[in-house]
Amino acid sequence: MSLGPISQVIGSAHWTGTSANPGANAASLNDQIRQVKQQLDDWTTCVSAKTTKGQAEIQKLSAELSGAESRAHRLAASEPQPSSAATSHSIDIWV
Repeated sequence: MSLGPISQVIGSAHWTGTSANPGANAASLNDQIRQVKQQLDDWTTCVSAKTTKGQAEIQKLSAELSGAESRAHRLAASEPQPSSAATSHSIDIWV
């Protein structure tokens, strides 16, 4: 029994999901980062922050935030960068 075709389907589904629409992935990651930051802020400012459960939740959210930010950085680094000529807004005037 071979798992070759199954792993190919899984692998292609993974790549299709991440490269088909990088803008949607970036927006999704930014939304996730925003939500996790809000939850983390809520936990760090609440009275329960000093409890064992609060500390565990803060650690979990911090790790989740770190992972999401790392994925966002990798996604931004993998996107093609516009050429400097296309983004330049300066005009040279020769007199």
